[in-house]
Amino acid sequence: MADNIRMDSHKLIYHPETVGRWLRGENIYPIEIEISPSGLCNHRCVFCAVDYIGYQANFLNQDVILRDIQQMSKKGLKSVICSGEGEPLLNPNMPNIANGIKSTGVDVAMSTNGALFDHDKAKACLRAFTWVRFSVASMEESSYDEIQRGKRGDLERVTENISNCVKVKKDGNLTTTLGVQCLLLPNNMEQLPYMAKSLKEIGVDYLTIKPYSQHLHSENKFEIDYSQLLDLERKIKEYETADFKIYFRANAMKKMHQRKCYTQCYGLPFMTHIDAKGNVWPCVAHIGTEEFCYGNINEDTFEEIWEGSRRQEVINKLNQLDINKVCREACRLDEINKYLNELKHPGEHVNFI
Repeated sequence: MADNIRMDSHKLIYHPETVGRWLRGENIYPIEIEISPSGLCNHRCVFCAVDYIGYQANFLNQDVILRDIQQMSKKGLKSVICSGEGEPLLNPNMPNIANGIKSTGVDVAMSTNGALFDHDKAKACLRAFTWVRFSVASMEESSYDEIQRGKRGDLERVTENISNCVKVKKDGNLTTTLGVQCLLLPNNMEQLPYMAKSLKEIGVDYLTIKPYSQHLHSENKFEIDYSQLLDLERKIKEYETADFKIYFRANAMKKMHQRKCYTQCYGLPFMTHIDAKGNVWPCVAHIGTEEFCYGNINEDTFEEIWEGSRRQEVINKLNQLDINKVCREACRLDEINKYLNELKHPGEHVNFI
């Protein structure tokens, strides 16, 4: 696995042509989109950011999303993350969607709780994925069940499925990166060293531990002082090897409760979100707020939506909001926004390189 995964940073530095076009005021297309193959979820995690939507039985239309990704690939789209407000694998067409995206020349990845990613599904589509990230709260059953609130025995199923993916990867000589993501919470912190040890033995490529970031509309509420938890990094890092990386996102934890240094979200043109109903949103933070919906791909093509006047109207509205009040503290776009803000507002001595 490459070391340039840049878990706590951003990757816009690898897309200078697109950034340059954006600086010149051109209407660029997203480099990355996140899609929600399913609105349903088989878990009710206590940290779920989009619990307020209600886990509705909506499934992204395979033909429609592949139609638009095919067109977007010609406009600059490079990657698709299958994640969203539900569990992707509850969409019965998920393997076909993954393989279809890959066939367009666009990279595809998936975030999953792993309970449904059995051997047959892994064989059907693991090859398509650049990476798969399993969301696992603990490797100890009682804390896992308390946090993820799935079916009894799910941790055993998830552990078996992760192990199967490792085997499918090795047997097929695949390059897919297999990782596990864990939100650091008061009721799993004691189990994290054991979790690192267990995942190392299973053979995944990495474990990342990140802070909980409160969503504006989420019914779940946590107040966590991460400054008191930073010492955990040393204990967990003891299990890191050349083949098993541990990303303890201390920088993200230290940023909690800090004001943002930029006043608007410059990163919105570079990525977007399509939910299970086909609605196109600026980002996950605004899902369900109708006035911020760009449009719906079941009614118009993505190109029509992206080029249309409504999207610009939505962006104008968003630019009027106080970004420190409406956006999550550990937003995925934070590092991108810092970078773009510097490009927009360079210092006086930038020519002295």
